Amino acid sequence: MNGLELSRRYFEEYGRDLVRQFDPDGVSISAGLSGYGSECAGFDDETSRDHDFEPRFYLWIDDETERRIGFKLMRAYNALPREFMGFGRGAHSLYYADRGGVVTVRDFFETFTGLTALPETSGEWLRIPEYALFAAVNGEIYVNGCKEFATFRETLETGMPLDVRRKKLAARLAIMAQSGQYNYPRMLKRGETGAAALAAAEFVSKGLETLFILNKKYAPYYKWLFKAAKGLNKLGYLADDFERVLTAPNDNEKALLIERISADIAAETVKQGYSDAVGDYLEPHAVSTVSKIRDPYLIGLHLMEG
Repeated sequence: MNGLELSRRYFEEYGRDLVRQFDPDGVSISAGLSGYGSECAGFDDETSRDHDFEPRFYLWIDDETERRIGFKLMRAYNALPREFMGFGRGAHSLYYADRGGVVTVRDFFETFTGLTALPETSGEWLRIPEYALFAAVNGEIYVNGCKEFATFRETLETGMPLDVRRKKLAARLAIMAQSGQYNYPRMLKRGETGAAALAAAEFVSKGLETLFILNKKYAPYYKWLFKAAKGLNKLGYLADDFERVLTAPNDNEKALLIERISADIAAETVKQGYSDAVGDYLEPHAVSTVSKIRDPYLIGLHLMEG
């Protein structure tokens, strides 16, 4: 059993009746599990149970609902059984920390975006880390009665402007070209094995992030990149190739693998209409992608920024 299943069972046993008690019309409370932590992403296992593994869920409410019933709702949540299916629930304060319970929509999402409202400008979108956006919209929602919560979550999940996505993609393509296609073979030729390894690692890191952009999804925290990438519909098969680039010995075979990966990514950027460039070298595709941007702020940024 993983954390999402434990949370779901705990909610069905105790949480659903609690929501019905405080929100009989189903218009004020959303409930589920989402946020930072492998258990919220479905990536947890036996090893993960050494921390943050407990029966819990969130109850998301807007500011008006918080003023009306927030304190009573949190007290009721805290009164739920502290043991469930052999797992204990940690102590929760009456105020939101990061362990579940009652939290306002704006407080919850500010944890990830650093903003008290939804991002509006391209700069605001660009400054939110991918892993934070991933955490903001992962997990499972059991009840979605709070309209503000539904709006925030849907906007963060699907509302990133196309120009921002173009800028993120262009930056990663440019770094992949520089690190993997250009610098890796040069460092290898010079016998600088440490620098070659760093170049390969940079290529892999930005390459995996590129896969998520091309799938219109957010890349998770670095330690889950491979696990999550293998499940992507577009180019997910490249996750194994990226892993070989990272773990195989530094040699010319790795340089050839980098080129094969780059060719597949170049083809996909053209297929999706991001780039009109030709060839397998990724820098022209980065330039072509950024040339389609119309947002003045994004146009003014360095090619590799994003």
